[in-house]
Amino acid sequence: MTTPTDTAHARRPLLGLRQAPGRLALALFHGPLRAYRHGSGWIFGHLFLYLEHVGRRTGEPHETIAMVLAWDRSSREAIVCSAWGPHADWVRNLHARPARSVTIGRDSYTPEHRFLSDQEALLVLENCLHRHPWRFRFIAWVLGLGNLRDDSAAQDFVHTRPFIAFRPTQRPTRD
Repeated sequence: MTTPTDTAHARRPLLGLRQAPGRLALALFHGPLRAYRHGSGWIFGHLFLYLEHVGRRTGEPHETIAMVLAWDRSSREAIVCSAWGPHADWVRNLHARPARSVTIGRDSYTPEHRFLSDQEALLVLENCLHRHPWRFRFIAWVLGLGNLRDDSAAQDFVHTRPFIAFRPTQRPTRD
């Protein structure tokens, strides 16, 4: 007898890393998600960001994990990228309404967010490639991107994948 869960797994490929996450990728990325859910996300430092967002159609709460590409300690701004492009549900939800909260390491806040321009994203990518070459070699291999140090590959990457900056909401000051 086939259950709905069996059918869902049958449709999703095991690997499927290049266009959409497969079962193996989802299992790998759920590790940090589980850690954050159980209050242990701090063990990842500033490598992953835990994002609580709201469904654009349902209004239901959702959560996701994203790899942090840049972290500014003074402003508490974290920049992430949607590896699977602009049609990822969490990205589409952010276009509809703001996120509920961000947790990175031991720091949590109500965020405001902005989508970076291609030029800003390219600077973030170049800096990350310089600071974390192994991380981007792995990502490029997983997603089949080729050499992101190549200018045209890097420009294509930032043009086809949204980069999003999160920072604490600015409270209006009273005079």
